[in-house]
This record gives sequence, C-alpha cells and structure tokens, in this order.
Amino acid sequence: MRYCLIVPVFILFCFSSSNLLARTGAISGRVLDEGGKPVSFASIVLFGYGDSAVVKTELTDEKGEFQLTPVANGNYFVKALLIGYQTYGSNKVIVNDDAVALPDITLHQSATDLKEVKVTAQVPFVEVHADKLVVNVENSLVSAGSSVLDVLARSPGVTVDQNDNISLKGKQGVNIMIDGRIVPVSAADLANMLKSMPTNSVDKIEIISNPSAKYDAAGTAGIINIKTKKDKAMGWNGSVNGSYGQGIYPKENAGFSLNYREKKLNVYASYNANYREGFSHVDWDRKYYTNGVFNGAYVQDNYSTLTFHTNIATIGADYDISSKTSVGMAVSGENFHLGTKGYYFANVFDQDNNIQSYFATHNTSSGNWNNYAPNLHFKHTFDTSGKELTADVDYARYWNTNTQDFTTNYIALDGSPLNPDYILHGDIAGVTQIRSFKADYTNPLKNGARLEAGMKSSYVTADNEPDFYNRSNGGNVYDPTNSDHFIYTELINALYVNGSKEWKKWSAQAGLRAEQTAVTGDEKITGETFDRNYVQLFPSFAVQDHVNKDNDLGITLSRRIERPDYNDLNPYKFFVDPSTNKQGNPYLNPALTYAAELSHTFKQRFITTLSYSVTSDVITEVIKPSTTQDRVTIQTKDNLATMSYVGISGAYTIPFYKWWTNVTNFNAYYARYQGNLSNTNLDKGQPTCDINTSNKFTLPKDWSAELTVFYQAAQVYGFLNLTPISMFNVGIQKNLFEKRLTIRFSANDIFWHGSESGSSYFTNYTEVFVAVHDTRQETISLTYHFGKKTVAPVHKHSGGAEDEKKRAKDQGA
Repeated sequence: MRYCLIVPVFILFCFSSSNLLARTGAISGRVLDEGGKPVSFASIVLFGYGDSAVVKTELTDEKGEFQLTPVANGNYFVKALLIGYQTYGSNKVIVNDDAVALPDITLHQSATDLKEVKVTAQVPFVEVHADKLVVNVENSLVSAGSSVLDVLARSPGVTVDQNDNISLKGKQGVNIMIDGRIVPVSAADLANMLKSMPTNSVDKIEIISNPSAKYDAAGTAGIINIKTKKDKAMGWNGSVNGSYGQGIYPKENAGFSLNYREKKLNVYASYNANYREGFSHVDWDRKYYTNGVFNGAYVQDNYSTLTFHTNIATIGADYDISSKTSVGMAVSGENFHLGTKGYYFANVFDQDNNIQSYFATHNTSSGNWNNYAPNLHFKHTFDTSGKELTADVDYARYWNTNTQDFTTNYIALDGSPLNPDYILHGDIAGVTQIRSFKADYTNPLKNGARLEAGMKSSYVTADNEPDFYNRSNGGNVYDPTNSDHFIYTELINALYVNGSKEWKKWSAQAGLRAEQTAVTGDEKITGETFDRNYVQLFPSFAVQDHVNKDNDLGITLSRRIERPDYNDLNPYKFFVDPSTNKQGNPYLNPALTYAAELSHTFKQRFITTLSYSVTSDVITEVIKPSTTQDRVTIQTKDNLATMSYVGISGAYTIPFYKWWTNVTNFNAYYARYQGNLSNTNLDKGQPTCDINTSNKFTLPKDWSAELTVFYQAAQVYGFLNLTPISMFNVGIQKNLFEKRLTIRFSANDIFWHGSESGSSYFTNYTEVFVAVHDTRQETISLTYHFGKKTVAPVHKHSGGAEDEKKRAKDQGA
C-alpha cells in the first residue's frame, strides 16, 4: 500500500508545485456589452502569440468575469466570442510569473439582421449531467484539427494507452458506440477508425460510467457514445494502415477503410489482416495434501508458442428514405486461426518431497474460429423536438473446428521410459447462433424532461461437441472421460422505461429495466440437464448538483448483471497435461451487482469518484484440485458468494506547459471476497491500487511524443494472490502531408515487468506460479488518409445483439 499512498501525494504535489515547475501566471478580465452590462457564457480563447496555437479556453460567469489559470510564462493574445456579437481580439499579453488583469472587454453586436440570426447558447467543452458527462466537440476550438481518439484521450476519466486501448475510470472493456450503437470491431480496427474520424464530423461525446435502464443490464465497464453531425458533404475518403512489431516474435498488421457519401446514400467498408506470434512460459510449483498431510508435488515448466492469423471485414450502407426516415444494413465477418505448439515438463515429487519421476507432454493444436453477423437498422424521427423510433434486427453465427494432439512421455529417474506413452487426439466442433430484435422510443417532453422506453428479445443456441480418442496403443479408441456433447439455449426478453429532467442547477434520471431469462442445458454424454427461468429487475438512478461554475456533485445508483460466456457454461474438458484440465461449468450463475457512486468534478477537468458495490455470485477464474482425480487440477470459472468493493478513483489533466500535458488516472480500492470452493472457506481482502500516468508532448513541425507509466499493486482476486506489475511505454509520432500520413514508433513494457505471478491456497492444494508473455515489443506503424477530409465517416451499425456477440466471441480466445 505504500505505492498507493504515493498516488494522492503525487496529485497534491502536482497541484501545489505546478506554478514552480512550469513558471506560470494567470490572466483575468471581464466582458461587457455596449451598455456596460456583464456578458455571461462568452467563450474566452487564449492563443500563443507566435504560432496562434490554442492554449486554453474558458467561459465567462454570470458577472461576465473569467480567469485563465495556470498559464505558462510567454506571449499570448486573447479572443472573446459569442454568437450575435463581433469577435474581440486583444493585443499582445505578456505573462511573467504574475497575474495579468486585462482591461474590460466590450463586445459589439453583429451588424447581421438579428431576425435572421439563430441564436444558440454557448456551452462549455465538458457538461456534467446526472447520468453522464458530455464532451462538446463542436464547441471546442482546442479540438480543431484533432482526431476523435485525441479528444477521447483528454476527456475526463478516459485513458487511451500506448496501444490505443480505451479504458474508463481504470476499467477495461468499455463499450464504444457511434450514434447509440456499439461498434462491432476489434480494438485495433476501432482505434484506426477513431483516428480517421476528424472532430469536425462529431457533435459531442457522451461518457456514461454507470449506464441507465436504456442499455443492456450486462457489464460494468461503462459506455462512450460518439454522436456524429448530420454532415451533408458529398464525396469519399478512407485510410490504409500497416504496422510491424517485434518482441521475441514478430507481429504484423495491415488494413484499409473506405467511406462514401452521395445525397441520400452512405456506403462504407473495412478490412484488417493481422498476423502475430507469441509465447507463454509458465512455471508452476504445486503441492498436494490429504487431510492436511503433504502427499506429493509437481514442479513444472510449461512453454508454448502461439501463432495467430486474423481477417476481419465489414461492409454496410445507410439510405435516407426521407428527411425523417432512414434504413441501414451491415455485414461483418471474421476468420481467426490459432496454432499452438507446447512442451510441458514436470518433476514428480513423492510424499517425502523427493523426486520420484518425470513426465513431458508435447502439444500440437490447430483451430479455426469463424463468424458472420448481418444487421438491419431502422430510424424514424417524428418531429424537430427529437422524438424518434429506432429498431434493429440481428443474426450472428459463430462456428469453430479444432484438432488437438497430445503425447505424454513418462520418464524414470535414469531417463528410461516408466510407462507407455499416452497419446490423445481431439476433434472439437461447435456452433453458436444469435437472433435478436430491439426497438427504442424517445420522447422529449416540456421543460427539459425526457421519456425513453424500449424492448429487446434475443434467442441463442449453442451446440458444442468435442470428441477425444486414445491412440496410445496404435488404435483410435473413443475416450468418453474427455469427450462431450453439450447443447445450450438462452432466451432473454427485456423491457425498460427511463425518465430524465434538467433544471437550472439540478438534473436527475431514473429508470427500470426488467429482463426475463430462460436457459436450458443438455449434457448428452452424462445425461445431465438443467432448466432455469427467472425475472430480474434492474433499477437505475442518478442526480447531479451544479454547485457553482467550478464544482459539480453527482450520485448514481444501479443494479447490473454479468452473465457467463457461452463457452464457460460448456462442461467439456480441455486436456493440457496429465496434471491440468480446463473445463466449463454448466452450473455457473450470473453475477448481480448493486453499485453506488459519488463523484466530484472540478473545473470540468478533474474528476474524483467514491465507489461502493456488492456483487453476489461473483464469477472468478480458479485453478482448484479435482474432486474425482488424484493430483489433478481443474482450471475453470466458478461462483463465489459475494464480493464487496469500496474505492476512490481520480482522473486529472495537468497542463504543465503549452507543449506538455499530463493525464493521470488512479484507482485505490479494497475488494473482499467470500465463499467456499473445494472445501475451502474464503474470506479475504486487500487494499490495492493502480495508476496510469501519461505524458503527451507536442513538438515542433508536427512531431509529438508520449511517455506512459502503469503500475498495479499486489491484489487479491478470489483465491488468487497476485504480485505487482508495472509497464513503461514510450512513443513518438510524425505527421506528414497535411496530417494525411502518420508514422508512429512505440516501445512497450521496456523493462519487461508486465508479467504475472501469484499464488493460491486451498485446503488440500497450494500453488505458486510465474507467467511470462511477449509483452516487451517495439512497433512501427503507418496510416495514410485519403479523399475529402470534410466527409464524415459513416457510423457502423451493430444492432442490439452486441452483449450476446461478446459472450460468443470469447470461445475463440
């Protein structure tokens, strides 16, 4: 915890010493109209005097006053802007370790006939609402010329790491939406798409850390919704990209995207190919006991190489039937191949802790996972108030075929064969199909109120049949102990209603989602079946108090659910070596979470959140002793009774200089797990923290650089005790040809401290492990954008089955 204590000290140090480090001052002033009355909500923009770069923006308060702070020493000029008034520009303003008070600024009304002027209230870069933060990209001069990914990186609570992975308040797995629909592409494709989206195609970004009843009750990481402008510019654009990375093994990637817009028709397509090689090196020290008495151990060295081939493609179109009605369709597909070659060696110890013998397992596996997913989308806007109806129809099919071959040699101490070789061959096949329909209705009411309602229905079937054969004696004998045939069905029906209201200084949101779930499981080999049918209610509530111009307080309450992936419910065994099997759990229950958050936002840029949650039937991954086989461990998912969580998180942006910005996100928390597995009671918790601090440097001539440090302190995860990990990443980027070509070099996990290690303890079993992966690597990438920059990239439809698709995709991981 001494590292966790460093985090708040570091933040306080940054605030208290930023003036000393950056040699800063401040600029203040007042804006009046021609009659001498204060002008509120005028945009004050500070520019560098030499390069006209935007340094800082602020809004005037109800007294017409503003203050720009901190401002690094240097030469600047100020502009004051407000629709309906002429833009004001100051002379040179010199800051030199002092506070500069500008003379009163007088704004003069524009000469334009006011009857023909549509006056729109100016809004700040970040707005705080009861249930979300809104980043107003269109109203931000700072975002001009940036990509959407750049804007996300400096949005409150959002972290974009060196590999362009997006997290929200330190939580991975954020759902990224465009115009209310989740983007069904890989993380790499998503990053490339967001890089190619200019900010002039985006209206606003909604950051929703605790989603309302409108969204699927599954998941707890949050949602980022990118709302695009209704841009009518015609033409086409696109990008091509490629990268090469080298760790111990190479990694390669290439792809392209195209967007075309003509009057009522929008068409888009993308393709990405990925080739990666990697390795996994795990050392195990496993000890077995009988009634507390030591009876033997395995000390194992497992090394495997992995080869990944991935092809991902998407094509789609939108058509505006009228100014109020549009339809769209999209089809995405993916082919994923994984080849594995492994060598696992074990020292076998007897009850006196002496080496008794050895065994070695050779594994060769080859698998293909495929999927395709069409979507149809409909949207109708009733009037200009925002009343609308949307609907999605989805189908997705995932299938896989795999072959596995394992040969185990049993070896005596003198090196001679101890037992005949054990040869196991596996043919594994499976199909998962998803059908989904959803509809949403939005009805804005008077005085800032809004009513939303909708429904969703999904039906999923999964048929998995792994067949294993014993070939030890030269034959091909069916092995029922490792084989399986499991059929699973799941029907989920959901209804929701959600209401919200905004006042001058308050806003609130409340909603309720009801989900009926009916699942069946049929294990053909053993004859085991299960049938579950239940209804769950998921309320959500949020309230926000705009205390003053600089401070906002918010409270959110919600109930969420985490459903197991379909593969986790499949009870078949995946043979690793004679001491280890991977196995699904057909009796795995969904985890249910009650969550509460209290957040404070300062100057729309510094966010601190207190969180508390209680989860029942928490789903955890465990490696536990088998109850039917001696000296065999089972790697599986299981339910623990409860997990209680209390924590504090912070998201802070600190501009040390015009050219140096620091974004720091931290989480300090205590998680307590309770339950019983394998006759072992668990009641354990540990305070821990993680911190991600990113330093971005804007250099001359379109160069930029980044230095990122990540640290995760020791933590408890169910029965696992994990040791600390850290990563140190650097990157440099150059833009060419008016930012059409971007060249980037990055080095990740330079000191190779990102590997996992830990231990777990059961009544009759203990283990200690160290796992090393190919995390230290250097990558060079190129991205070229072509076509018209003014054409907004088309949002890629995903429909209403994205939660089900995520649960199906993990079958190939």
